[in-house]
Amino acid sequence: MATKIVGIVNCTPDSFSDGLGTISHDQLLERGRRMIDDGADIIDIGGDSTRPGSICPGIEEEWRRISPILEDLAKRIPVSVDTHHAEVARRALGCGASFINDISGQRDPEMLETIARSNGAYIFMFNPHSGAHIFDQGVSLDTAVTQISGWIQQTIEVCVQAGIESSRLIADPGMGAFLSSDPLVSWSVIEDFGTLPVPQGGALLGCSRKGFLKLLGDSDTQEKDRHSAQIGAVAVRDMPGTIPTYLRVHNVTTQRQALAEPSAAIPDWRRFIK
Repeated sequence: MATKIVGIVNCTPDSFSDGLGTISHDQLLERGRRMIDDGADIIDIGGDSTRPGSICPGIEEEWRRISPILEDLAKRIPVSVDTHHAEVARRALGCGASFINDISGQRDPEMLETIARSNGAYIFMFNPHSGAHIFDQGVSLDTAVTQISGWIQQTIEVCVQAGIESSRLIADPGMGAFLSSDPLVSWSVIEDFGTLPVPQGGALLGCSRKGFLKLLGDSDTQEKDRHSAQIGAVAVRDMPGTIPTYLRVHNVTTQRQALAEPSAAIPDWRRFIK
């Protein structure tokens, strides 16, 4: 089974996890290079924060933030670009990106055509809300897995009809606020991650430093990284057959260590159900 660790490099000044304010290109490049040295298989870069309360900076500002980082890192390692704009995706693919990571639920009507006309892979994330920066229509604990499964299957069909081979498709069920303000919803999806329909390209899990981890009382980054790494290791074990699994993380070393630990287990989240 192929497991790929995707290291996150946020090029946004208001990133919820990095929180570094103004950050230089040299610092971002150093972060990406360090992740490569730590064993990342792919680097995922983004210039448009989509955390709750965020505001879209616009295509040109997003591109200004990511383009020099993309140009450098794409010479060293496969790069994924986190964007919900087809125009940014088009530029990124032309600049060396290997993956487009679309967290919007395909809100841009030109996105699929852009991917189909390229050789890049397409990561599509379940997002029930009405926009990339809007959090208004979360799913319930009782129906989340069923709703996500149906959406993934439908999206695979739509993408294939648009000319994107299943081998270039990677499904992401979403996590945290993208699913619901109720942290239990994310935990339920994690538990059933291995049962979700998956295209030939594989599945991606992105729970690193998400707010739902606070359910366990995680108050610092180190604890969040440890728990999300354990979750990733279990998700890989649960994935059937030879389906590739992509783990999108902030701490590459901790995830590598968890993958090498056969006793990794998901924390007991069910005790919080009333």
